Amino acid sequence: MVLYLIPFAIVVIADQITKALTAGRLAVGEGFTLIPNFLDITYVKNEGAAFGIFQGKKWLLIIVALLVFAAVIFYVVRYKPRSKWLMWSLTLITAGGLGNLIDRVALGYVRDMLDVTFTRFPVFNVADCAVTAGAIMLALHVLIGGVREEANNDFDGDTGCPQ
Repeated sequence: MVLYLIPFAIVVIADQITKALTAGRLAVGEGFTLIPNFLDITYVKNEGAAFGIFQGKKWLLIIVALLVFAAVIFYVVRYKPRSKWLMWSLTLITAGGLGNLIDRVALGYVRDMLDVTFTRFPVFNVADCAVTAGAIMLALHVLIGGVREEANNDFDGDTGCPQ
């Protein structure tokens, strides 16, 4: 389980560095094109959650994040999951959650900057990417992997792959 602390730290640090660089170089609402017709960097203060929901509900979002952390830690310590896929998904979700929690507690809002320009989509950050990737992995694990593991217990506990 210690193996997952390194990528966890990398996600949190990368998230905080990109947020600090953006906030240090741009005023809120300012931006520039990083990849034409694909990605801009636009500094936005988000006082809510994904897609702007729960605006101004800082304490609710902090409490929910802390409850998710507690639930994941309890689950990992209590059940010691052997699936690497599951552990990677939980690592990404909690690392991204911590990145945004740091902003919420320290600043009262989350700093977003990644702005896809080929479609209309809310501005997001590295932590959001990690949470989304982890959630997709978790959903796939539950819908596909977890069913397979229970139906056929011939999986390798270290890799999560069939033997």
